[in-house]
Amino acid sequence: MSATAASQETGRLTETLARFVHELDYEDLPASVVERIKVYTLDCLACGFVGAVQPWSAMVRDMVAEAGGAAEASCFSTKRRTTMAQAALVNGVMVGGFESEHIGHNAHPAGTVFPAAFAVAEAGHKSGKEFIAAMAAGYEVVCRIGDAQTGAVEIERGFHNPAVNGPYGAAAATGRLLHLDQPTLLNAFGIAGSHSAGIVEYAWGGEMTKRLHLGRAAQWGLESVQLASRGFTGPSTILEGPYGFFHAYSPAPKPERVLDGLGRRWLLEHLTIKAYPCHATCQAIVGAIQALKREHPFDPDGVSELVIRAGAESLQERFWNRAPDNMMGAQYSVPFTAAIAVYRDLDDPVNYDESVLTDGRIQRLAQAIRCELDEAPKFEARGAAELRITAGSETHTVAALSFKGASSDPLTFADAEAKFRRFTSSMLTRREQGEIIDRVRRLERATKIRAIGKLLRDRWSEKLKR
Repeated sequence: MSATAASQETGRLTETLARFVHELDYEDLPASVVERIKVYTLDCLACGFVGAVQPWSAMVRDMVAEAGGAAEASCFSTKRRTTMAQAALVNGVMVGGFESEHIGHNAHPAGTVFPAAFAVAEAGHKSGKEFIAAMAAGYEVVCRIGDAQTGAVEIERGFHNPAVNGPYGAAAATGRLLHLDQPTLLNAFGIAGSHSAGIVEYAWGGEMTKRLHLGRAAQWGLESVQLASRGFTGPSTILEGPYGFFHAYSPAPKPERVLDGLGRRWLLEHLTIKAYPCHATCQAIVGAIQALKREHPFDPDGVSELVIRAGAESLQERFWNRAPDNMMGAQYSVPFTAAIAVYRDLDDPVNYDESVLTDGRIQRLAQAIRCELDEAPKFEARGAAELRITAGSETHTVAALSFKGASSDPLTFADAEAKFRRFTSSMLTRREQGEIIDRVRRLERATKIRAIGKLLRDRWSEKLKR
């Protein structure tokens, strides 16, 4: 669909998005978009392997195993296949459940779109090109809805962004894979809107519900498509209607952003790929500490001062719990994660485990870290900071304004390969890693996505912690 056609449909947002998804073909995608989808796919797999070994993931996996169901799609960490919807749930929890997945535009497409698309592509014997087109559709839809709802949905209203917009992206991707016509896609979006759910109250106590939100969004978006394909109906104005999504969830929506440049400007090209298993506000800080340790090695026990100068967003109360008692709280905490980075090598995500919660040295340093508010423009970006670290007789002031993987410094496929290798180094051999990387690199040539599912399911499941 042309940008001109999109601009003429500003009063019918949901209908126009349905048309965009229905008409999108692989041949319509710029080469840069195809490349980004391959990067994102490899990143999703990296995050899924790490997420699969977490205890909350095992709880969801075991619940699904007890429920049973048709053997349609693969999950990380188990040889059993399960239904498409259940696989979307499990893999969504695993991809999005360890604060490692890529994000952007108030959306988390890695944990909401990819699991649903992967399940349907595997079960339906879809090709790599079909999968890439579906991913592009789902990513673009959820990014545009996320931009239009604005961050006020989460910050002011307390709804978890990917939990409320994720079902739309999952519905777009799976609807595209199943070649739904435009009216059926419109119903799928209408149904998906009734599955928008997720509250950010976990931010204070660090409960596991955040781990669940993305998987549920993937599952419910897929199930919305399954219902629509059977004739179930949903509101055709679910986004823009007087009681629609934007009215219900956002105090200050900007609905014009949904169609701005649709089909011409791809928002999905500008996502943040996390380098470390922690909240986005901590990424640049951890990267700066990692770099300082390499360039100027110091004794962590000799750190007498650590000051974080940052903007107001990074200093929000919900990110400054100095004494978390669970992993969710730790990964959300700027001072606690900074203290972990001083003592541990976070290039390997498995070093961020539950033992950090009882490590007295980390606990003491987290309590001692000071914050300073600075409203300078350079600190407006999420997570941008400046660190002053005194260790022994030396004081270092280091900038933590960005990191490799930020939208301003995007990962190439080679960079994504490096992240995949370090994230899965304790789970896969170099040869096994290479086989997955090669399949994703040649994704557009794959005749069936099912082959990747078989790799996840059969060859390495016994190596993952049960």
